[in-house]
Amino acid sequence: MEIKALGNSEQDQKDWYGFLESNKPDTHGFCLEWREIVKKSFGHEDRYLICKEGEKVLGLMPSFIVKSPLFGNSVASMPYLNEGGIVATSEEAFKALLEEAGKIAKDNSCKYVELRHREPLSFNGEELAERQHKVAMRMSLEGDPDEIFGKFPAKLRSQIRRPGKSGLEGKVSGVDIEQKESVDAFYQVFSEHMRDLGTPVYPKSLFENTVSCFGQKARVITVWDKNKPVAAGITVGFGDSSEIPWASSLRSYNKQSPNMLLYWQTIKQCALDGYKFFDFGRSNPDSGTLKFKKQWGAEPRPLHWYYKLNNSEAPDVSPSNSKFEIMVKCWQKLPLPLANALGPTLTRWIP
Repeated sequence: MEIKALGNSEQDQKDWYGFLESNKPDTHGFCLEWREIVKKSFGHEDRYLICKEGEKVLGLMPSFIVKSPLFGNSVASMPYLNEGGIVATSEEAFKALLEEAGKIAKDNSCKYVELRHREPLSFNGEELAERQHKVAMRMSLEGDPDEIFGKFPAKLRSQIRRPGKSGLEGKVSGVDIEQKESVDAFYQVFSEHMRDLGTPVYPKSLFENTVSCFGQKARVITVWDKNKPVAAGITVGFGDSSEIPWASSLRSYNKQSPNMLLYWQTIKQCALDGYKFFDFGRSNPDSGTLKFKKQWGAEPRPLHWYYKLNNSEAPDVSPSNSKFEIMVKCWQKLPLPLANALGPTLTRWIP
């Protein structure tokens, strides 16, 4: 059994995706597109590992070395996403990949290795610290859009119709609108929303690179009030499932409920694109966001994030951490151009 750094050859990609199709067929977090996206958008050095015995693949781990002057260095699998970690067919392969990641962490003065898993580890993870501070929300897409809509409670159907009666219109990239225009509109909404939350915004290049690398597997959904975007989200699909990792709406339009139209337009397009599941992304337990997602029929399932610590504690860099309360309040007061200028530098250090 041997651990290798994944190369860029056609055979390497074939080995990687062949293993994914058999062992992890419905999550985009392991797709090789993220290797290029994260490097281009944030400049982090990748460490994609593959475990093989002869020509047989036994496991794999995508990861990046995140060097942060704010929170210390780490090996993250996967930064900025809900899921990464290790996929392996045996405990021996799992431990070999984890040991190699630990060596990488030590060589790069990292405080920990972070593994983001959707499910509890099936192998012995006693040496790892665990956090379950986030939950994922997923719903089944059974039938065509009309059938899905008809299964919603009457109150929810009424809420979905309301934005359209107010004159709001939903658009889908590659269907109703060009991709570049849709990304520009998305970032206009997303950056203002993040400033209002008191959270630094990601660089626009992250979203440009995502839709460029994933092509038709990525959709940008926007809601418009005439010529003004008021809500937007980006979906990324792989296998049977599509996820919306980023979504937002303008607070000034809350009364028109553009987020209801945004999510319905997204669910509808995912069904039309042939996906069997729609993933609402992660939320804090008992948050208003979680309750909003639950009304669509999605049920919360805790995410399991594991940490191999190097004389440190499991990190908590969430804006909800009380230690950042003053920073959040100050950020909310920044002029939007300044927040957009500073945010991309900070988010590079906050995976």
